[in-house]
Amino acid sequence: MSQDHSEPAIAERQGLRSAVRWGLYPLLLAWVAGCIAYGLAHPADLTTVLALKSGVMVALLLLLEWLVPYERRWGMTWRHLWRRDLVFIAMNGATLALLGWGLAALSIELAEVTQGPAAAWPLWLQVVAGLVAFEALQYTTHRWMHFGRGPLGHFLWRTHAIHHLPQQLYVVMHAVFHPFNAIIVRLVVQLLPVWLLGYGPEAAFVIGSIIALHGTVSHLNLDMRAGWLNYVFVGPELHRYHHSAEGQNATNLAATLSVFDWLLGTFEYRPGVPPRALGLREEDGYPGQHAPLRSALFPLSVRPVEPPLRVGMTARDAA
Repeated sequence: MSQDHSEPAIAERQGLRSAVRWGLYPLLLAWVAGCIAYGLAHPADLTTVLALKSGVMVALLLLLEWLVPYERRWGMTWRHLWRRDLVFIAMNGATLALLGWGLAALSIELAEVTQGPAAAWPLWLQVVAGLVAFEALQYTTHRWMHFGRGPLGHFLWRTHAIHHLPQQLYVVMHAVFHPFNAIIVRLVVQLLPVWLLGYGPEAAFVIGSIIALHGTVSHLNLDMRAGWLNYVFVGPELHRYHHSAEGQNATNLAATLSVFDWLLGTFEYRPGVPPRALGLREEDGYPGQHAPLRSALFPLSVRPVEPPLRVGMTARDAA
């Protein structure tokens, strides 16, 4: 496909890049806030709103990644899509649907029948407590996946390492993960706070919407910037360094609230500076990024494979 390199076309592309850089995050926040407001006003439609919210957002992000990618070398290609992304989506199948969107809906249904200390709290307090509980569990689990020792630690890293294999970052690549990883993270991190705190379905809906937004945008191949909000929430500026191939993928372990990273010493923020390379190397003992069958079997191997640590950080420092 030929590209239009005329001055008007270049100016339009630059204008779109600038709009994406500073306007996309507020736009997505407004879209999610609008969906939340509608869902709270129509509680019978919460699960439908979840699906619509995510579908519209992903379609827009795919279009923008095609028009103005942050790094073309990280972009989605037919080879990546057919030989890796779609294979992982098919391999996960029901796991993706159930544990991605489905568990968010299940947490809403579960919240309707569970009782806990949070049930009597106002909605805003349930949301804050739920987000903090989610991130505390997520950060702890994620940190153990990168720094855990012994048989369990090696199993967790091998399970999680599949998500680090790709040498690209874009919205569909977010689906590249091992089913074991999805089960561990979603069941422990997403549903456990519902069982323990027992917050209401409206709070579960709001919390799930905020988590889904930042889980989606953190893998974008777009120059979307959040400014000072990077010190509160996780976006692509932070998470792309978690996927760095330069021995630094033990930084930015948070999924939604980046405050955990800068409080616990794993915060990496370089505005406007991309990592030089992404992913894990096959020569270091990992499956190739286009070897989904080997990836599926990788967690079952007993041979230890050391996870790359942050430059200057040892496992003892991180413990």
